[in-house]
Amino acid sequence: MYDRFVYNGTLTNYPSKTDWFWITHNDNNYNNFNFDYHVPRWEESYVQVFGDQHTQDSKTYLVNKKHDNNTSWQFHKNKVQRIASVPIFHATNLQPKEEKGIRMFSNFFNFIKRCCNKTESEYFWITSSVCDYSQFDFTWHPDIGEENFLHAWTSPNNQYGYTFFVPRQIVKSQISNIQKLEWFDKIKYHYEVPVHALPINTFTHKEGVAKSIKEHNFTHHYEWFLQKDVQMDVTKYEPARWDEINLETFGENNNAMLVPREAKSYIDEQVYDYPNIVKHKTKLKQPVFDTIVLGYKEPNIQENYNTIKKTIPNAKLVSGIDGNVNAYKHCAVQSETDYFWCVFAKSNLHPSFTFDFHPDCLERPHHYIFKCYNPLIDYAYGHMGIILYHKQTVIDAKEWGPDFTCSFPVKLVDQISNIANYFHTPFLTYRTAFRECVKLASNCIKGSDHNTNNIILNKWLNSKDVWTTRGAKDAIEHVDKNKDLMQVFDWKFIESIYSAWV
Repeated sequence: MYDRFVYNGTLTNYPSKTDWFWITHNDNNYNNFNFDYHVPRWEESYVQVFGDQHTQDSKTYLVNKKHDNNTSWQFHKNKVQRIASVPIFHATNLQPKEEKGIRMFSNFFNFIKRCCNKTESEYFWITSSVCDYSQFDFTWHPDIGEENFLHAWTSPNNQYGYTFFVPRQIVKSQISNIQKLEWFDKIKYHYEVPVHALPINTFTHKEGVAKSIKEHNFTHHYEWFLQKDVQMDVTKYEPARWDEINLETFGENNNAMLVPREAKSYIDEQVYDYPNIVKHKTKLKQPVFDTIVLGYKEPNIQENYNTIKKTIPNAKLVSGIDGNVNAYKHCAVQSETDYFWCVFAKSNLHPSFTFDFHPDCLERPHHYIFKCYNPLIDYAYGHMGIILYHKQTVIDAKEWGPDFTCSFPVKLVDQISNIANYFHTPFLTYRTAFRECVKLASNCIKGSDHNTNNIILNKWLNSKDVWTTRGAKDAIEHVDKNKDLMQVFDWKFIESIYSAWV
């Protein structure tokens, strides 16, 4: 029998009384190991190296006293059983029923930095409560040549992962000089550690996802927020927390998103309040919004309605409601979707327009105004353009200015949706010009540019159509006399001014 010694970091300077001696390691189980092995004569010039279930080198050696540190190694198929593990730092992430550990307040970059200062161990594990370790072997250790690597275990759908084997001194020497964990000099990835499923929450356009997030009680480090009726296989993606804590979105209009619990404290009016947003180009099924044709005694209303129904068979008709605001609110009540398209009967649908626009879910709810080309002034802008209304904003409206739509959050979409066709009668032409030019002359439209308003106003004044110019001039006079701008909503008032001309 050869002498046995516990590994002291070298292969020499052991006080052996036998020519050959064994070196063992306290992390291994040798109950079933054959210490009676003798080296064949033709292999005596080699250090005999025995591995374990993980590596070729278990720190188990058969060495001759004549060997030195430059002696070549010979590896054996016979293995020992590694049983010991290095310290484990378990990162908790608000997972239900999570084990005791250390709260991870930000990302793995900072967490690893913290843990390097909590131990003197040469190596340590970083684990996370988001992972399932029921089948994981923590006796693992790096193979020869990989002792100075940062080892990371990915999850099935996360290229980074939440589990690390950390060489403390090597990491400490680098981590103060880098800003991202993936900038570490040497990283080796391993596959794979299962991850617990994340909760799925739904939201609608009615309130917007920002409000849903603000009012939500997070139970996990990340949670899914999916727009109602949007379908996505959420098992195909998992978030990373290596460096920035990103809010990740999917779909052309960000209809699905992975939201970190940290986002809740940032978001106020819209999800864009959160600074770290990553958008993935993923196509998802979009909801279909109601389309409503709105008119008031226009002679072409039925014609326009029939035309639109060829494109939108389920389009609805609202006609004869006194007052613009009353009509808008009536449309909102008729709508069964959170947004609805409003197409005005005094215009014709542009042949290139499709009703496939969808709001960005990361924004707060808006009204969206599309451009309309007006042949009487040879100009296209938002007036009489098709509008995608946010239903709940219309229903809840209690106060508004001379332009109802622009009294609330609104965006102009640079796309021509329709062609003005309001000039079937002198009165309709006059009424339209008067109402629009009161708004332009008074600069009352919230967020509008005064210079642009003046340019458009001059186009109305210089129209070749007499009733257009009369309506524009009367509008300017009305504003100059500081009369009530809200009278633009009063059809009878406008008719009384018009009647003075006829």
